[in-house]
Amino acid sequence: MAYEPDRIIVNFLRANLTDPNTGSRAGTQWIYPDFPRTQDLTRNSFPRIGITILSESSEYLGMSDNDRWDTINAQIDIVTKKGLNLSVTTTDEAMGVIANDARLDYATIPNTVTNIKHNTTAFGTVTMKNTDDDFTAPGSLAAGTVEWSYATGNLNFSSADLASYSGQAITSTSVVALEGKKLVQYLARQVVSAFRTGWRTDTNLDYMKYPVKMSNQPVPFEEDAGIFRQMIEYRFNAVNAGED
Repeated sequence: MAYEPDRIIVNFLRANLTDPNTGSRAGTQWIYPDFPRTQDLTRNSFPRIGITILSESSEYLGMSDNDRWDTINAQIDIVTKKGLNLSVTTTDEAMGVIANDARLDYATIPNTVTNIKHNTTAFGTVTMKNTDDDFTAPGSLAAGTVEWSYATGNLNFSSADLASYSGQAITSTSVVALEGKKLVQYLARQVVSAFRTGWRTDTNLDYMKYPVKMSNQPVPFEEDAGIFRQMIEYRFNAVNAGED
């Protein structure tokens, strides 16, 4: 028996997202085929993700063909509780090839940087600057020192290191602190990235094809419940959705 579209999306996200709250719970039971429950739960039950199918329509593939080309619209709600603070460590994030002219940057601006490496060898000193304008001129920056901008996540290398390590890959391990709006926005980006990079090859998506992001927007803070919410809408296509 074929799965319903909401269950397929749940299976895909459970396989591709990492729960940022593993210190308080285990497994994949934080993503559900329904609107996410928010009442009568402690902070450690968050964040939560719910999938709701908004509509499903179809047209026949041909005049003499009984098969249908289905269009499925889905809503993905990501919620968290006010006061829940989590830290996510990204290990050896691939930044690109060492350069200053087209600056390397973090996918998510970190709160702290553990290390920055060239070809797996760590630079001796990593220094945080408030903005790119605070970067030291590369010619004046000491060899073995890398600066990163808290405002943009950009990196700044010394002229000596650019010459010594030309063509070498840069990686970094960093930690980002997540709470409230920042947490749900972070997870929304993880959802979008998972669909973008995995839909062609990940068998968990089964018959669901061609995911298109229709919207990604915050929902006003629910003051009484202390709930932050980010809502994503996706459109998928399928042939004979939900049928064997």
